[in-house]
Amino acid sequence: MIWQENVSVIVCLTNLKEGAKNKCAQYWPDISDKLQTGDFTLRHLEEKVYSNYTTRRFKAYNNLEHKDREVLMFHYTRWPDHGVPDPLNLVVFHRHVMKFTSTYPGKYTLVHCSAGIGRTGTYIALDALYREGERNGKVNVPMYVRTMRKDRMNMIQSDDQYKAVYLALSEYFNGKSKCLTPSMFTKEFQDKTYTNCGQVTKNSSLASEFQELLSLRKEYTEKDYESGRTNISANYTESVLPVEEFLCYLSYTKGRNTYYNAVLLQSFTENDSLISAQYPLPDYTEDFLRLIRDFDAGVVVFMCPIKDLKSTSLWIPTKSEHKNLGKFTLKLASSTNSPNFASRKIVLQSEGGRTIEITVLECKAWKEGKLTIDKRALLDLIKETKTEKFKHKEGRIAILSSDGATRCGAFCVVYNALEQLSMDQEVDIFTITRQLQIRRPEFLSTLDEYQLSYDAVAEYMQNDSVYANF
Repeated sequence: MIWQENVSVIVCLTNLKEGAKNKCAQYWPDISDKLQTGDFTLRHLEEKVYSNYTTRRFKAYNNLEHKDREVLMFHYTRWPDHGVPDPLNLVVFHRHVMKFTSTYPGKYTLVHCSAGIGRTGTYIALDALYREGERNGKVNVPMYVRTMRKDRMNMIQSDDQYKAVYLALSEYFNGKSKCLTPSMFTKEFQDKTYTNCGQVTKNSSLASEFQELLSLRKEYTEKDYESGRTNISANYTESVLPVEEFLCYLSYTKGRNTYYNAVLLQSFTENDSLISAQYPLPDYTEDFLRLIRDFDAGVVVFMCPIKDLKSTSLWIPTKSEHKNLGKFTLKLASSTNSPNFASRKIVLQSEGGRTIEITVLECKAWKEGKLTIDKRALLDLIKETKTEKFKHKEGRIAILSSDGATRCGAFCVVYNALEQLSMDQEVDIFTITRQLQIRRPEFLSTLDEYQLSYDAVAEYMQNDSVYANF
Protein backbone atom coordinates (compact mmCIF):
# COMPACT_ATOMS: atom_id res chain seq x y z
CA MET A 1 0.00 0.00 0.00
CA ILE A 2 2.77 2.44 0.91
CA TRP A 3 4.46 1.85 -2.44
CA GLN A 4 1.24 1.79 -4.46
CA GLU A 5 -0.15 5.01 -2.96
CA ASN A 6 3.22 6.80 -3.02
CA VAL A 7 3.36 7.37 0.75
CA SER A 8 6.58 8.99 1.97
CA VAL A 9 5.60 9.87 5.57
CA ILE A 10 4.09 7.48 8.14
CA VAL A 11 2.60 8.71 11.43
CA CYS A 12 2.29 5.88 13.98
CA LEU A 13 0.34 6.73 17.16
CA THR A 14 0.53 3.46 19.11
CA ASN A 15 3.21 1.40 20.78
CA LEU A 16 3.71 -2.22 19.77
CA LYS A 17 2.34 -3.33 23.14
CA GLU A 18 0.37 -1.38 25.73
CA GLY A 19 -0.36 -3.09 29.02
CA ALA A 20 -1.02 -6.74 28.24
CA LYS A 21 -2.36 -6.05 24.74
CA ASN A 22 -0.49 -6.33 21.47
CA LYS A 23 -1.37 -3.19 19.53
CA CYS A 24 0.77 -3.28 16.40
CA ALA A 25 3.28 -5.55 14.68
CA GLN A 26 6.78 -4.19 14.14
CA TYR A 27 6.66 -3.79 10.38
CA TRP A 28 10.11 -2.19 10.21
CA PRO A 29 13.63 -3.53 10.86
CA ASP A 30 15.84 -2.43 13.74
CA ILE A 31 18.35 0.37 13.18
CA SER A 32 21.09 -0.47 10.66
CA ASP A 33 19.24 -3.65 9.73
CA LYS A 34 17.03 -4.70 6.81
CA LEU A 35 13.73 -6.52 6.34
CA GLN A 36 12.97 -8.67 3.30
CA THR A 37 9.25 -9.25 2.67
CA GLY A 38 7.65 -10.25 -0.62
CA ASP A 39 8.92 -8.02 -3.40
CA PHE A 40 10.30 -5.38 -1.05
CA THR A 41 13.47 -4.78 0.95
CA LEU A 42 13.32 -2.22 3.74
CA ARG A 43 16.52 -0.78 5.23
CA HIS A 44 16.53 1.20 8.47
CA LEU A 45 18.96 4.09 7.90
CA GLU A 46 18.50 6.45 10.86
CA GLU A 47 16.67 6.77 14.17
CA LYS A 48 16.27 9.75 16.51
CA VAL A 49 14.68 9.41 19.93
CA TYR A 50 12.89 12.39 21.49
CA SER A 51 11.09 12.64 24.82
CA ASN A 52 7.64 11.83 23.39
CA TYR A 53 8.32 10.30 20.00
CA THR A 54 10.86 8.62 17.73
CA THR A 55 11.66 9.38 14.08
CA ARG A 56 12.98 6.74 11.69
CA ARG A 57 14.26 6.98 8.13
CA PHE A 58 13.93 3.99 5.80
CA LYS A 59 14.96 3.10 2.28
CA ALA A 60 12.31 0.95 0.54
CA TYR A 61 13.47 -1.01 -2.51
CA ASN A 62 11.05 -2.60 -5.00
CA ASN A 63 12.77 -5.73 -6.32
CA LEU A 64 10.41 -5.99 -9.31
CA GLU A 65 10.66 -2.39 -10.47
CA HIS A 66 14.30 -2.00 -9.36
CA LYS A 67 13.48 1.35 -7.78
CA ASP A 68 13.90 2.72 -4.28
CA ARG A 69 12.23 5.42 -2.22
CA GLU A 70 12.90 7.06 1.12
CA VAL A 71 10.18 6.80 3.76
CA LEU A 72 10.10 8.76 7.01
CA MET A 73 8.26 7.46 10.09
CA PHE A 74 7.07 9.56 13.04
CA HIS A 75 6.23 7.30 15.97
CA TYR A 76 4.46 8.94 18.94
CA THR A 77 5.48 6.69 21.84
CA ARG A 78 3.94 8.52 24.82
CA TRP A 79 0.23 8.45 23.99
CA PRO A 80 -1.24 7.14 27.27
CA ASP A 81 -3.41 4.05 27.12
CA HIS A 82 -7.03 5.11 27.82
CA GLY A 83 -6.05 8.77 27.74
CA VAL A 84 -4.70 11.60 25.59
CA PRO A 85 -1.28 13.26 25.40
CA ASP A 86 -0.59 16.74 26.67
CA PRO A 87 -1.93 19.13 23.98
CA LEU A 88 1.33 21.10 23.67
CA ASN A 89 3.41 17.93 23.31
CA LEU A 90 1.04 16.75 20.57
CA VAL A 91 1.42 20.11 18.81
CA VAL A 92 5.23 19.89 18.97
CA PHE A 93 5.01 16.42 17.41
CA HIS A 94 2.67 17.64 14.66
CA ARG A 95 4.96 20.59 13.88
CA HIS A 96 7.82 18.16 13.37
CA VAL A 97 5.72 16.06 10.99
CA MET A 98 4.59 19.17 9.09
CA LYS A 99 8.16 20.31 8.64
CA PHE A 100 9.04 17.14 6.72
CA THR A 101 5.81 16.50 4.82
CA SER A 102 6.43 19.75 2.95
CA THR A 103 9.86 18.55 1.77
CA TYR A 104 9.22 14.85 1.06
CA PRO A 105 7.98 14.05 -2.46
CA GLY A 106 5.27 11.49 -1.62
CA LYS A 107 1.61 12.05 -2.41
CA TYR A 108 0.13 11.04 0.97
CA THR A 109 0.85 10.89 4.69
CA LEU A 110 -0.29 7.60 6.22
CA VAL A 111 -1.68 7.86 9.78
CA HIS A 112 -2.46 4.81 11.93
CA CYS A 113 -2.88 3.65 15.51
CA SER A 114 -4.24 0.21 16.41
CA ALA A 115 -7.87 0.28 15.27
CA GLY A 116 -7.30 3.33 13.06
CA ILE A 117 -10.16 5.47 14.41
CA GLY A 118 -9.52 6.97 17.87
CA ARG A 119 -5.99 8.36 17.99
CA THR A 120 -5.89 8.42 14.20
CA GLY A 121 -9.05 10.52 14.02
CA THR A 122 -7.73 12.89 16.70
CA TYR A 123 -4.47 13.46 14.83
CA ILE A 124 -6.08 13.85 11.38
CA ALA A 125 -8.61 16.35 12.79
CA LEU A 126 -5.80 18.38 14.34
CA ASP A 127 -3.84 18.34 11.08
CA ALA A 128 -6.75 19.27 8.82
CA LEU A 129 -8.24 21.91 11.13
CA TYR A 130 -4.87 23.58 11.75
CA ARG A 131 -4.32 23.92 8.01
CA GLU A 132 -7.86 25.22 7.58
CA GLY A 133 -7.36 27.76 10.35
CA GLU A 134 -4.12 28.99 8.81
CA ARG A 135 -5.82 29.41 5.41
CA ASN A 136 -9.13 30.94 6.44
CA GLY A 137 -8.71 32.20 9.98
CA LYS A 138 -11.48 29.97 11.39
CA VAL A 139 -12.22 26.31 12.14
CA ASN A 140 -15.34 24.19 12.63
CA VAL A 141 -14.47 21.12 14.69
CA PRO A 142 -17.93 19.41 14.78
CA MET A 143 -18.39 19.79 11.04
CA TYR A 144 -14.98 18.31 10.25
CA VAL A 145 -15.54 15.34 12.59
CA ARG A 146 -18.84 14.62 10.83
CA THR A 147 -17.03 14.82 7.48
CA MET A 148 -14.38 12.33 8.66
CA ARG A 149 -17.05 9.92 9.85
CA LYS A 150 -18.65 9.85 6.43
CA ASP A 151 -15.47 8.19 5.15
CA ARG A 152 -14.64 6.11 8.25
CA MET A 153 -17.05 5.41 11.10
CA ASN A 154 -16.23 6.35 14.72
CA MET A 155 -13.30 8.64 13.93
CA ILE A 156 -12.47 10.15 17.37
CA GLN A 157 -13.84 7.69 19.89
CA SER A 158 -14.01 9.51 23.23
CA ASP A 159 -14.86 12.81 24.87
CA ASP A 160 -11.20 13.21 25.89
CA GLN A 161 -10.02 12.82 22.30
CA TYR A 162 -12.60 15.32 21.07
CA LYS A 163 -11.55 17.77 23.78
CA ALA A 164 -7.87 17.18 22.91
CA VAL A 165 -8.50 18.50 19.38
CA TYR A 166 -9.80 21.79 20.80
CA LEU A 167 -6.98 22.10 23.33
CA ALA A 168 -4.28 21.33 20.77
CA LEU A 169 -5.72 23.86 18.30
CA SER A 170 -5.78 26.44 21.09
CA GLU A 171 -2.11 25.75 21.81
CA TYR A 172 -1.34 26.01 18.10
CA PHE A 173 -3.00 29.35 17.47
CA ASN A 174 -2.22 31.05 20.80
CA GLY A 175 1.41 30.05 21.21
CA LYS A 176 3.22 30.20 17.89
CA SER A 177 6.49 28.36 17.43
CA LYS A 178 9.62 30.50 17.74
CA CYS A 179 12.00 27.89 16.34
CA LEU A 180 15.20 29.29 14.86
CA THR A 181 18.30 27.92 13.17
CA PRO A 182 21.62 28.94 14.80
CA SER A 183 22.22 31.72 12.24
CA MET A 184 18.67 33.05 12.64
CA PHE A 185 18.93 32.82 16.44
CA THR A 186 22.14 34.84 16.47
CA LYS A 187 20.54 37.52 14.30
CA GLU A 188 17.31 37.62 16.33
CA PHE A 189 19.17 37.64 19.64
CA GLN A 190 20.72 40.99 18.86
CA ASP A 191 17.25 42.56 19.15
CA LYS A 192 16.22 40.67 22.28
CA THR A 193 17.57 43.09 24.87
CA TYR A 194 16.06 44.61 27.95
CA THR A 195 17.61 47.90 29.08
CA ASN A 196 16.80 50.36 31.85
CA CYS A 197 17.53 54.00 31.03
CA GLY A 198 17.08 55.99 34.24
CA GLN A 199 13.40 55.73 35.13
CA VAL A 200 12.39 54.66 31.62
CA THR A 201 12.15 50.99 30.74
CA LYS A 202 12.49 50.04 27.10
CA ASN A 203 10.22 47.18 26.08
CA SER A 204 12.05 44.78 23.82
CA SER A 205 10.98 41.80 21.77
CA LEU A 206 12.26 39.55 24.57
CA ALA A 207 10.18 41.38 27.18
CA SER A 208 7.09 41.05 24.99
CA GLU A 209 7.84 37.36 24.43
CA PHE A 210 8.20 36.88 28.18
CA GLN A 211 4.83 38.49 28.83
CA GLU A 212 3.30 36.18 26.23
CA LEU A 213 4.90 33.25 28.02
CA LEU A 214 3.36 34.27 31.35
CA SER A 215 -0.08 34.64 29.77
CA LEU A 216 0.05 31.07 28.39
CA ARG A 217 1.08 29.31 31.61
CA LYS A 218 -1.23 26.49 32.58
CA GLU A 219 -3.42 27.23 35.61
CA TYR A 220 -4.01 24.52 38.20
CA THR A 221 -6.64 24.18 40.92
CA GLU A 222 -6.04 23.75 44.66
CA LYS A 223 -6.76 20.04 44.27
CA ASP A 224 -3.78 19.77 41.91
CA TYR A 225 -1.56 20.74 44.88
CA GLU A 226 -3.26 18.51 47.46
CA SER A 227 -0.15 16.64 48.66
CA GLY A 228 1.88 19.83 48.95
CA ARG A 229 -0.82 21.50 51.05
CA THR A 230 -1.26 18.43 53.25
CA ASN A 231 2.51 18.41 53.96
CA ILE A 232 2.97 22.17 54.08
CA SER A 233 5.71 22.07 56.76
CA ALA A 234 7.87 19.96 54.40
CA ASN A 235 8.14 22.84 51.92
CA TYR A 236 10.58 25.73 51.89
CA THR A 237 7.77 28.01 50.76
CA GLU A 238 4.01 27.74 50.30
CA SER A 239 4.19 29.57 46.97
CA VAL A 240 5.82 26.70 45.02
CA LEU A 241 4.17 23.32 45.51
CA PRO A 242 4.41 20.25 43.26
CA VAL A 243 1.62 19.48 40.79
CA GLU A 244 0.03 16.21 41.91
CA GLU A 245 0.18 14.57 38.48
CA PHE A 246 3.97 14.93 38.25
CA LEU A 247 4.90 14.54 41.93
CA CYS A 248 7.77 12.19 42.82
CA TYR A 249 6.10 9.91 45.37
CA LEU A 250 8.58 8.20 47.69
CA SER A 251 8.42 4.51 48.53
CA TYR A 252 6.86 3.57 51.86
CA THR A 253 9.18 3.70 54.87
CA LYS A 254 7.85 3.20 58.39
CA GLY A 255 7.76 6.46 60.30
CA ARG A 256 8.39 8.60 57.20
CA ASN A 257 6.09 10.26 54.70
CA THR A 258 5.93 9.53 50.97
CA TYR A 259 6.06 13.27 50.14
CA TYR A 260 8.94 15.40 48.90
CA ASN A 261 8.65 18.65 46.94
CA ALA A 262 9.96 17.26 43.65
CA VAL A 263 8.47 16.77 40.19
CA LEU A 264 9.50 14.75 37.15
CA LEU A 265 10.35 16.70 33.98
CA GLN A 266 11.17 15.74 30.42
CA SER A 267 14.42 16.60 28.73
CA PHE A 268 14.40 17.13 24.98
CA THR A 269 15.38 13.51 24.37
CA GLU A 270 14.01 11.59 27.38
CA ASN A 271 10.73 11.52 29.24
CA ASP A 272 10.84 11.87 33.05
CA SER A 273 14.65 12.07 33.01
CA LEU A 274 14.95 15.29 35.05
CA ILE A 275 13.79 16.04 38.60
CA SER A 276 13.16 19.55 39.88
CA ALA A 277 13.30 19.57 43.68
CA GLN A 278 13.78 21.86 46.65
CA TYR A 279 16.87 21.84 48.85
CA PRO A 280 16.63 19.36 51.76
CA LEU A 281 15.29 20.91 54.95
CA PRO A 282 17.08 19.62 58.08
CA ASP A 283 14.07 17.56 59.28
CA TYR A 284 13.51 16.11 55.80
CA THR A 285 17.07 15.33 54.70
CA GLU A 286 16.50 11.58 54.97
CA ASP A 287 13.51 12.00 52.61
CA PHE A 288 15.82 13.79 50.17
CA LEU A 289 18.14 10.75 50.22
CA ARG A 290 15.12 8.50 49.66
CA LEU A 291 14.24 10.61 46.62
CA ILE A 292 17.75 10.11 45.21
CA ARG A 293 17.57 6.35 45.81
CA ASP A 294 13.96 5.78 44.71
CA PHE A 295 14.32 7.72 41.46
CA ASP A 296 17.90 6.66 40.71
CA ALA A 297 19.25 10.21 40.53
CA GLY A 298 22.87 9.51 39.63
CA VAL A 299 23.61 13.22 39.23
CA VAL A 300 22.45 15.78 41.80
CA VAL A 301 22.89 19.48 41.00
CA PHE A 302 22.66 22.15 43.70
CA MET A 303 22.07 25.60 42.24
CA CYS A 304 23.96 27.35 45.04
CA PRO A 305 27.02 26.74 47.26
CA ILE A 306 26.16 23.74 49.48
CA LYS A 307 27.84 25.26 52.53
CA ASP A 308 25.09 27.89 52.62
CA LEU A 309 22.44 25.24 53.43
CA LYS A 310 21.60 24.23 57.02
CA SER A 311 21.12 20.57 56.11
CA THR A 312 24.54 20.08 54.50
CA SER A 313 26.32 18.99 57.69
CA LEU A 314 23.78 16.19 58.12
CA TRP A 315 24.62 14.28 54.95
CA ILE A 316 27.74 15.56 53.12
CA PRO A 317 30.71 13.50 54.42
CA THR A 318 34.28 14.70 54.59
CA LYS A 319 37.29 12.58 53.59
CA SER A 320 37.86 11.14 57.03
CA GLU A 321 34.30 10.36 58.08
CA HIS A 322 31.12 8.48 57.28
CA LYS A 323 27.73 10.10 57.67
CA ASN A 324 24.82 8.10 59.08
CA LEU A 325 21.34 9.47 58.58
CA GLY A 326 18.30 7.33 59.27
CA LYS A 327 18.64 4.22 57.13
CA PHE A 328 21.49 5.67 55.04
CA THR A 329 25.28 5.67 55.26
CA LEU A 330 27.28 8.08 53.10
CA LYS A 331 30.98 8.02 52.25
CA LEU A 332 33.01 10.50 50.20
CA ALA A 333 34.82 8.76 47.31
CA SER A 334 36.45 11.83 45.72
CA SER A 335 36.04 15.57 45.22
CA THR A 336 37.24 18.17 42.71
CA ASN A 337 37.01 21.93 42.40
CA SER A 338 36.76 24.34 39.50
CA PRO A 339 36.14 28.12 39.47
CA ASN A 340 32.39 27.80 38.88
CA PHE A 341 31.43 24.47 40.44
CA ALA A 342 32.56 21.72 42.79
CA SER A 343 32.04 18.00 42.28
CA ARG A 344 31.80 15.19 44.85
CA LYS A 345 31.47 11.47 44.28
CA ILE A 346 29.47 10.06 47.21
CA VAL A 347 28.73 6.42 47.92
CA LEU A 348 25.17 6.12 49.21
CA GLN A 349 24.25 2.90 50.98
CA SER A 350 20.73 2.22 52.26
CA GLU A 351 20.05 -0.26 55.05
CA GLY A 352 19.28 -3.64 53.54
CA GLY A 353 19.39 -2.15 50.05
CA ARG A 354 21.76 -1.52 47.22
CA THR A 355 24.79 0.76 47.20
CA ILE A 356 24.96 3.50 44.58
CA GLU A 357 27.49 6.18 43.72
CA ILE A 358 26.09 9.63 43.05
CA THR A 359 27.77 12.74 41.69
CA VAL A 360 26.89 15.90 43.60
CA LEU A 361 27.57 19.13 41.73
CA GLU A 362 27.26 22.53 43.36
CA CYS A 363 27.10 25.85 41.58
CA LYS A 364 29.57 27.90 43.62
CA ALA A 365 29.05 30.99 41.47
CA TRP A 366 25.33 31.48 42.19
CA LYS A 367 25.14 32.82 45.74
CA GLU A 368 21.79 32.96 47.52
CA GLY A 369 20.15 36.33 46.95
CA LYS A 370 21.64 36.83 43.49
CA LEU A 371 18.98 37.18 40.80
CA THR A 372 21.06 35.68 38.01
CA ILE A 373 24.43 34.14 37.15
CA ASP A 374 27.11 34.57 34.52
CA LYS A 375 26.09 32.63 31.42
CA ARG A 376 29.46 30.88 31.17
CA ALA A 377 29.17 29.58 34.73
CA LEU A 378 25.77 28.09 33.88
CA LEU A 379 27.13 26.50 30.70
CA ASP A 380 30.11 25.02 32.57
CA LEU A 381 27.74 23.48 35.11
CA ILE A 382 25.49 22.05 32.39
CA LYS A 383 28.43 20.63 30.47
CA GLU A 384 29.72 18.88 33.60
CA THR A 385 26.22 17.57 34.34
CA LYS A 386 25.98 16.15 30.83
CA THR A 387 29.39 14.48 31.21
CA GLU A 388 28.34 12.85 34.46
CA LYS A 389 24.93 11.84 33.05
CA PHE A 390 26.76 9.89 30.34
CA LYS A 391 28.27 7.75 33.12
CA HIS A 392 24.82 7.20 34.67
CA LYS A 393 22.95 6.47 31.44
CA GLU A 394 19.91 4.90 33.06
CA GLY A 395 19.75 7.37 35.94
CA ARG A 396 18.09 10.74 36.31
CA ILE A 397 19.39 14.23 36.99
CA ALA A 398 18.01 16.01 40.07
CA ILE A 399 18.27 19.82 40.03
CA LEU A 400 17.69 21.58 43.34
CA SER A 401 17.02 25.13 44.47
CA SER A 402 15.37 26.69 47.52
CA ASP A 403 11.85 26.25 46.13
CA GLY A 404 12.49 23.74 43.34
CA ALA A 405 11.67 26.28 40.62
CA THR A 406 13.82 29.42 40.87
CA ARG A 407 17.19 28.77 39.18
CA CYS A 408 16.14 25.20 38.30
CA GLY A 409 14.07 26.60 35.42
CA ALA A 410 17.01 28.34 33.74
CA PHE A 411 19.15 25.22 34.09
CA CYS A 412 16.50 22.92 32.57
CA VAL A 413 15.59 25.29 29.72
CA VAL A 414 19.20 25.73 28.63
CA TYR A 415 19.90 22.00 29.07
CA ASN A 416 16.99 21.14 26.77
CA ALA A 417 17.82 23.90 24.29
CA LEU A 418 21.35 22.58 23.85
CA GLU A 419 19.98 19.06 23.33
CA GLN A 420 17.66 20.45 20.64
CA LEU A 421 20.57 22.20 18.94
CA SER A 422 22.57 18.97 18.99
CA MET A 423 19.68 16.87 17.64
CA ASP A 424 18.02 19.17 15.12
CA GLN A 425 20.34 22.15 14.58
CA GLU A 426 17.58 24.54 15.67
CA VAL A 427 16.26 25.92 18.95
CA ASP A 428 12.93 27.12 20.35
CA ILE A 429 13.45 28.48 23.87
CA PHE A 430 9.87 29.74 24.02
CA THR A 431 8.31 26.30 23.44
CA ILE A 432 10.87 24.49 25.61
CA THR A 433 9.96 26.80 28.49
CA ARG A 434 6.26 26.24 27.93
CA GLN A 435 6.69 22.46 27.98
CA LEU A 436 8.61 22.61 31.27
CA GLN A 437 6.07 25.01 32.79
CA ILE A 438 3.37 22.35 32.33
CA ARG A 439 5.01 20.50 35.23
CA ARG A 440 6.53 23.44 37.13
CA PRO A 441 4.46 26.55 36.29
CA GLU A 442 6.82 28.71 38.39
CA PHE A 443 9.81 28.05 36.11
CA LEU A 444 11.32 31.23 34.64
CA SER A 445 8.95 33.57 36.45
CA THR A 446 11.26 36.56 35.97
CA LEU A 447 12.58 38.26 32.88
CA ASP A 448 16.10 38.01 34.31
CA GLU A 449 15.97 34.19 34.19
CA TYR A 450 14.42 34.18 30.72
CA GLN A 451 17.15 36.56 29.54
CA LEU A 452 19.77 34.27 31.11
CA SER A 453 18.45 31.35 29.05
CA TYR A 454 18.85 33.31 25.82
CA ASP A 455 22.26 34.65 26.90
CA ALA A 456 23.57 31.16 27.67
CA VAL A 457 22.37 29.66 24.37
CA ALA A 458 23.84 32.60 22.44
CA GLU A 459 27.13 32.16 24.29
CA TYR A 460 27.12 28.45 23.44
CA MET A 461 26.62 29.18 19.74
CA GLN A 462 29.44 31.71 19.69
CA ASN A 463 31.82 29.33 21.49
CA ASP A 464 30.52 25.91 20.48
CA SER A 465 34.06 24.52 20.21
CA VAL A 466 34.57 25.23 23.93
CA TYR A 467 31.36 23.37 24.78
CA ALA A 468 31.75 20.64 22.15
CA ASN A 469 30.26 17.17 22.57
CA PHE A 470 27.30 18.33 24.63
